[in-house]
Amino acid sequence: MTVLSLTITDHPAVTVIALNGEIDALTADHLRQAIDQALARGRTHLVVDTAGLGFCDSLGLHTLIAGQRRAASAGGSLRLVHAHGYLQRLLELTQLTGLFPRDPQSEQLLVR
Repeated sequence: MTVLSLTITDHPAVTVIALNGEIDALTADHLRQAIDQALARGRTHLVVDTAGLGFCDSLGLHTLIAGQRRAASAGGSLRLVHAHGYLQRLLELTQLTGLFPRDPQSEQLLVR
């Protein structure tokens, strides 16, 4: 069974959505809802922490892309942090590294 847990933390400048588990057809809607709820609360600058992400399929990737577009439409952004290994390779293969550039400033925020 696929499991995805989310931890949402508001910081002064950004809202962090930390992922733990897998994003696939069974769990992508859970992430979409979290992104939509943050945007509805006026939290337009989102950071998705993927340190605990074990797997992401094409629907999961679509959810991240759509979330980034919705955040941008609201005048904000959606950044990925800790996108290593599998996810980084997926972003490279799909030529999406430009859509989700590395964000050392946001990664530093999460180290504190």
